Amino acid sequence: MNGKRQLACGIATIGLLAAVPAFGQDAPGAGDEGQSNEKIASPADIVVTAQRREQSLSKVPVAVSAFNADTLQSRNVASEQDLAALVPGLVVKSGQNSNQLNFTLRGQTLDPFSGSSPAVLTYINEAPATEGNTSTAFFDFSSVQVLKGPQGTLFGRNATGGAILYETTKPGDDFGGFLTVKGGQRNYIQVQGAVDIPVSDIIKVRVAGDYNKQDGYIRNIKTGNTLGDTDSLSGRITVVLEPRDGFKMTTVAQYSDFGGSEGAGGLYSYHKVGEVNNGYVLNSTLDTLYGTNSPFAPLIGDGPRGDGTWPGAVAGYLAWQQANPYKVWLSYDLPHKAHTAFITNTVEAEIGDDVVLKNIFNYADAFARTPGILTGSPFGSLSLYNRSGLGNGPPGGEVFKTERISNELQLQGKTGGLEYILGVFYSDTTKQEYIPVIVGAELPTPLADIAYNYQVGNESKAVFGQLTYAVTDKLSVTAGGRYSWETVSLRQKAGSLFNLSGSTPLKQEAKLHDPSWTFNIQYQINSGNMVYFAQRGSFRAGGFNGAVGPFNNANFFGNENTYDFELGYKFNDYLGSMPTRINLALYRQIVKHAQHSLFVDLGAGPSAFTVNVPEKRIQGVEFDANIKPSDWLELGISGAYTDAKFTQNIVDLAPLGGPIIPFDTYSDAPKWAGSVFAEITMPLSEDIGKVKLRTDVFGQTSTHFSNNEGSITPRTKLPGYATVDVRLSWNDVMGSKFSVAAYAKNLLDEFYYNSGYVEGGSGGFNTAIWGEPQTFGAEVTYRF
Repeated sequence: MNGKRQLACGIATIGLLAAVPAFGQDAPGAGDEGQSNEKIASPADIVVTAQRREQSLSKVPVAVSAFNADTLQSRNVASEQDLAALVPGLVVKSGQNSNQLNFTLRGQTLDPFSGSSPAVLTYINEAPATEGNTSTAFFDFSSVQVLKGPQGTLFGRNATGGAILYETTKPGDDFGGFLTVKGGQRNYIQVQGAVDIPVSDIIKVRVAGDYNKQDGYIRNIKTGNTLGDTDSLSGRITVVLEPRDGFKMTTVAQYSDFGGSEGAGGLYSYHKVGEVNNGYVLNSTLDTLYGTNSPFAPLIGDGPRGDGTWPGAVAGYLAWQQANPYKVWLSYDLPHKAHTAFITNTVEAEIGDDVVLKNIFNYADAFARTPGILTGSPFGSLSLYNRSGLGNGPPGGEVFKTERISNELQLQGKTGGLEYILGVFYSDTTKQEYIPVIVGAELPTPLADIAYNYQVGNESKAVFGQLTYAVTDKLSVTAGGRYSWETVSLRQKAGSLFNLSGSTPLKQEAKLHDPSWTFNIQYQINSGNMVYFAQRGSFRAGGFNGAVGPFNNANFFGNENTYDFELGYKFNDYLGSMPTRINLALYRQIVKHAQHSLFVDLGAGPSAFTVNVPEKRIQGVEFDANIKPSDWLELGISGAYTDAKFTQNIVDLAPLGGPIIPFDTYSDAPKWAGSVFAEITMPLSEDIGKVKLRTDVFGQTSTHFSNNEGSITPRTKLPGYATVDVRLSWNDVMGSKFSVAAYAKNLLDEFYYNSGYVEGGSGGFNTAIWGEPQTFGAEVTYRF
């Protein structure tokens, strides 16, 4: 179910609506009653399921961004990173490579090499989907919704930052479908399609598929090959069974296979031998091994002399890297291999008047192998392979295997002015992780040649309930609670640094539990104006760090707990004769025992592990607005202001043999981010078709990719940037079933960094991945 650009395409699509809610799917009952005929059109509302039932976006008392299929296509989503331009406050960042991605909302994130669960969870057809070590091929979606802030009751497990909900397109009543072919720069080809097959009045089937192949925009100068290539193939089948009124069973099965390569980051900064930052002696492994005065390797000559060498040593390579964006010199290429599969089964049965019993079952399986030269350079200071134990030499790579089963049973109903949902949830997840590490690969005897090899288990059980009561026809109150019990475990497997003999029974287990809750009040001022107040709380389960010594449970980290306050306003009506939509949210969130990663060498080699930071605070404002001044023009704007800081910021690593570390900068949280768009519809006859020109501009201010700029990892600030995208589309060409479009992404060829990867504390260097340069493409769609 994954594919880097496909996902981007589908996922970004998601984000599309979030950034600026486009005029989309009509909500039940949305109309222009009482409006003058001179008005342009009724401001169509959007249907969302943020509270596990269908509601109009403008009537939901929480911050939600939502998109339908048409909106997703019109925004040219081609990668996960595109989402950041669509949803206020959303950051989509890469980890050590372009295939390891994470969503950040309102400053809640998942750090690289973290033992934590994501703070922003993804759901497909209301079932959790958190495989995460390969890009995701999302395609043929009917809607995507981005829920912001702690999710409390209904999506509350571990979602301390938000949730992203994907809904796959279900079969229609008639035979039909579509086929889209896209092409563009860097040998881009994508073929995507779906067909509905109504077998009978009882059985309906939809088959959909996606093929995506493109060369990456990063080039390995040594081999001449590109990095960040996509090569993925996905297929999905959906079967809907309705044997009688009031009963429906929907089964969705999907399999995706991914090839291509990892998009490596380039060297961004490094620590010199003997360098001190505010009293902290910096790790200088890279410069020690490969610097000008290194005793290990000759670093002289007019050009690269082989692996581990470069004219001018580390400083020379960094200067070359900065002068040559989108280029790296790596000893070998980084092939990516992954597959994912899932099955969801949803049964809905009416068991009384306004009472529905619903069951959601999910099974998922994922595999990913991701090699890496983490320095982004010729220097083998830290690479993901090994020669001893279970290793087999380069390109090697981390191996991730995930298997998950989950089931949720809901009872939904309505009686008088009371709406309710009650439920139970169960999931069991097993993750196998093999992480080989070699330090000083070019040396006769590497400084480290090890592997972390472990299995993580997580069993979760929860009960929940949420009630909404209409006090009057304008005022309603919602209250809900959830209680979760988590059993987390870690077992060191044979070949691990902490179980070299393979015979020591190194298994750890902890039982954790905590509540989540939701409370909100909404007041419908009139049909087009609504205000609300929400207060929510949630937690993210603790666990064990697999890459830290397990003895005496020194590698354990506890639950992260959070609560927030949100005040919002929604408008969906007319300003004069112009249909207009406005969403505004102000929030303040407190997080205690925040889960963040540190990269530190504790003596046994480079380690990345999760710690609990005592407290942090995030507050801000998010807004988006659409207005349609005329039949031929639509305008939109969205933005987010984020003020995030650690209010109690000291972490003592003495139990692990490390120093006291202050968390003094806040990563992945630009203070300002936003976008504007204009869409012009040409005044042409319907017989000719609908021709539209759309321009989107996105920008954000600078951001850090380390939480420890003032201590162990300086020089991790990425500059702000702005990009421009344009799209010219012609739908229903001359009354036919064909539609065509041409587009440009990053039209002005803005140079920027998508994200950074912090390794300064354990390897003495940091890397960063460039954003996509100017790219042109075109597409043809046939609907039947």
